[in-house]
Amino acid sequence: MSQNWQQPQQPGGYPQQPGGYPQQPGPPQQAGGYGSPQQPGYGYPQGQPQQPQQPQQPQQQYGGGFPPPAPPAGRQGNPLLAVGAALVATIVGAFLYAFLLSALADTDKTPPEVTQFAYAGVLVGALIGLAIAKLGGRNTGLWVVGAILALAAVFLGELYGYAMILHDVVSNAAEKLGGGASSQVLSTNEIFFDHFSDLWDAWKEDSDALTYIFIALAPIAAVSTAYRISNR
Repeated sequence: MSQNWQQPQQPGGYPQQPGGYPQQPGPPQQAGGYGSPQQPGYGYPQGQPQQPQQPQQPQQQYGGGFPPPAPPAGRQGNPLLAVGAALVATIVGAFLYAFLLSALADTDKTPPEVTQFAYAGVLVGALIGLAIAKLGGRNTGLWVVGAILALAAVFLGELYGYAMILHDVVSNAAEKLGGGASSQVLSTNEIFFDHFSDLWDAWKEDSDALTYIFIALAPIAAVSTAYRISNR
């Protein structure tokens, strides 16, 4: 009894194709599943996505590798010594202001002619501000004290200067009269201390708006001078 002849399989395990030809091997596949060579196989963990890197902020660099120096502190001083020196400058400035006011007055006229000037008050204020700044340092409280003392210096200089002017007027009148009238003339200190109310009334009658403006220049000059000297 005859049997059907079958072609023996070729080594390699390839199945036969119809017609007796061996089946050609297909393209190799990725291990672990079906997919293209560019894609990972099914069932395997894919690679974790990379975290976006934060941009690094540039660190502040200092010249030479050292931090910038701290701002210099205000120059310190002695407040008590500064106030004492300012008081002396106030007294000296008041007398200088009074002497200049009396020297520029024309006492030969009736009534006497008094010349008002602004530079004297500015100089007195600058003198007091210089004493405050040199000895007190950068202290705004002392600047206020200097402004008050400058105002007092010019005010006292005005009144004492008017006392000197009144003394000169009375002395000139007594010399014209002759006799013992000269011995009865009041001195400048007597007019200023003993008859201050009369002196005050005479000064107010002769003062005008320009007089008060010139007086106000003294504290302004004191504060301005103290500020400039302290910031050097």
